[in-house]
Amino acid sequence: MPDLQKSDDYIIVLRTKGKRSRLASLFAEKAWHIAWRRKKARFLASQMRRVHLHREKQLMMKQLLTLAFAFLAISAYAQPEVVSAYNANKSGDFEAAVGYIEEALSNEKAIIKDKTWRYRGQIYLNVAKDSVLSSAYPNALWLAKESYEKAQELDIKNRYKGEIQGGFGEIQALSGSQGITAYNAGDFATAGKMFDLGVDIAAAFDVVDTMAIFNAALCYEKSDQIDLAIARYKTCGDFSYQVPNVYLFISTMLRNAGRTEEALTELQAARELFPREQGLIIEELNIYLEAEDFERAENNLKLAAEGDPNNEILWFSLGSVYDNLGKSSDAAMAYQKALDIKADYFDANYNLGAMYFNEAVQQINEANEMWKPRMTKDETAKQVGLEEAAKAKFKMAKPYLEAAHLAETEDVSTIRSLRDIYTRTGEDEKMLDMSNKLKALGAQ
Repeated sequence: MPDLQKSDDYIIVLRTKGKRSRLASLFAEKAWHIAWRRKKARFLASQMRRVHLHREKQLMMKQLLTLAFAFLAISAYAQPEVVSAYNANKSGDFEAAVGYIEEALSNEKAIIKDKTWRYRGQIYLNVAKDSVLSSAYPNALWLAKESYEKAQELDIKNRYKGEIQGGFGEIQALSGSQGITAYNAGDFATAGKMFDLGVDIAAAFDVVDTMAIFNAALCYEKSDQIDLAIARYKTCGDFSYQVPNVYLFISTMLRNAGRTEEALTELQAARELFPREQGLIIEELNIYLEAEDFERAENNLKLAAEGDPNNEILWFSLGSVYDNLGKSSDAAMAYQKALDIKADYFDANYNLGAMYFNEAVQQINEANEMWKPRMTKDETAKQVGLEEAAKAKFKMAKPYLEAAHLAETEDVSTIRSLRDIYTRTGEDEKMLDMSNKLKALGAQ
């Protein structure tokens, strides 16, 4: 019996073991499902958080965009004149664009934006190009320049550097063409200002537009704005443009204005740069001759003649100076050099003949003054000597005055001198010929 009990217990135990395995299995399966559900719940929760964050981000972006659009709308609302100016300019209504853009300058927000000034530059450029509006807005190009300068100042990051420089280039080109137009129309003052504007634009880019500077000087000279012209001619000189002519222009203007001492100062400064320049020497000489300052004129002409020995005018001028200084032999030498270069040179022939003629007349007068009822033998001899010397001088004068007469047949002074010489030398037919010529010319 006990054995049977044992057997039953065993069986029960075995059965118990089998039941327990199934239960464990059931418990394990249940635990796995619970873990899976928990994992799924965590995953779902993570996904939900991501969705939530995405939605929050989208909402934030919408809010930011809304704020941005609102800001733009507010800005646009605050600067409607700039937009209107842009649209009017684009449509070709430049006068309306001017009104809008000038109104915009009273807007504190508009004036701190480079865009406002760029639009303004474009507008005034278009106005300047318009043949009708340009007369109503004569300062259009200057306003365009002012606008682009301000735009350049505000464009800190150089985003619109190319556009702004292009605007400056258009202003420079247009100022040059309009300067030429004004010059041809005789409006020299306006032309000068136009060329000056081009010079200023070039200078902003470290370029010296010497041609525009010279053109401006010429315009100011023609409009009698002497000081403006002189300043620009001097600038040309500083850059070796059109030298030494610019210094001659300066001197001539000053002389014509009665500012002779200033003219001399400018010439002397120029002579230090160009010590043997003929034009400067002669210009300085003219000043001395006008002032009858023959000594300084002599020094100038010596330099000039030595520098250009084949210039008959220089030798003639030097002869005239010597003549005025009473240096007859030097004068004769200078006149003769002029004639060696140009034999039919009227002025040199006449002056040399006249110099000998005057010396003869002076000797005749001296001989006449010696006359008295009772003269000593020595006095008579001296008187005769003076008369013979005078006759020789008349003979010396004759060929030069004859050459002068051939060069200019109706010059009255030459004909009179020849008539007197022929009278002294006893050439009666020639004397009568000269007398008849004087009558024909209505002179005696």
